[in-house]
Amino acid sequence: MAEPEAIVLSNNFEDILNEQTPQTQAVISLTVYGLADTEIADRLKITHGAVRSCKTRFRNALYQAARERRIWIPAQLHTKANHDKQQAGAA
Repeated sequence: MAEPEAIVLSNNFEDILNEQTPQTQAVISLTVYGLADTEIADRLKITHGAVRSCKTRFRNALYQAARERRIWIPAQLHTKANHDKQQAGAA
């Protein structure tokens, strides 16, 4: 069995990202790059709300992938609101 870090950082994350819309892919890429939501909105010429929506959609996709055992999400990365109901997907 692979180390947890290897599972988290595997290509599965990229596969899930590639399943998203181009706008969501851009938002997540810029987020990983370190830009703030307002900077992302300005750069992509979308609203701040659209940035938040993209992030929420991607977070939901990650949790769905965890429930399907496509990806493992460490408990430390769970959002407080989703921690209890999503913990089963983090195993």
